[in-house]
Amino acid sequence: MPFLDNLEKKIGKFSFPYLLQILIFGQILVFGSIVAGVVFPQQLVMNAGAVFSGEIWRIFTFMVVPLNLDLLWFAIGAYVTYLIGSNLEQKWGEFRFGLYVGLGWLATVLVSFLIPGAVVTNSFIMGSLTLAFAKLFPEVQFLIFFIIPVKVRYIGYVMWAFYGLAMLTQPVVVKLQVLAGVLPFFVFFGSDLLFSLKERKRTRAFQEKTRTDPSAAFHTCSLCGATDTSHPERAFRYKGDQCFCDECLAKGSTG
Repeated sequence: MPFLDNLEKKIGKFSFPYLLQILIFGQILVFGSIVAGVVFPQQLVMNAGAVFSGEIWRIFTFMVVPLNLDLLWFAIGAYVTYLIGSNLEQKWGEFRFGLYVGLGWLATVLVSFLIPGAVVTNSFIMGSLTLAFAKLFPEVQFLIFFIIPVKVRYIGYVMWAFYGLAMLTQPVVVKLQVLAGVLPFFVFFGSDLLFSLKERKRTRAFQEKTRTDPSAAFHTCSLCGATDTSHPERAFRYKGDQCFCDECLAKGSTG
């Protein structure tokens, strides 16, 4: 992720420490306040019309409104959020974790301002954290209903299916929230997904080629012409659509 690498070098010092802990503690505090009848969720969710009327706090408080007010499911949700968030933060560091959450937050707030009367929640932002976790840790298993072990990659597939269905069937405000929620995912993983698509395309082309020429090479260095067939001991890497062998990379001949 060169873009993120460069961004972190320039402004990485402006990280948001303890963001995950603030979100979890905020949800616990709001949950207790709602159960005690001190506040109501409708007073805290994002609503641009209410913000224009002076309720500025909604821009931030909607991020800590619990998605479930049943004590058991709230506790499970908070634990899973902490588990996912702490692993992402450990993998990325404070800056990138804060950037991921911040992009989802900002995009969702902008959606609310596009449709001032709509009520907007944090559900797709939190869902996006699960999608990122499934991308980075696909083999981790969750116990569904505390019994059935399911790899998180399959949970991610199901979530993408629901998001796709929402884009086809739900009102515009929900569609925009889906797009806002998954925006950080594509900012962080878009280049990887694009590379994967290109790699699959190259694989299919190679398979077609080997049907007529079994000795065809899969990788061909753009500089020296070495292939994985002629030089099987070499490793090959791609920069965009160009392929380079490890010797040319070591010589710094790729520009």
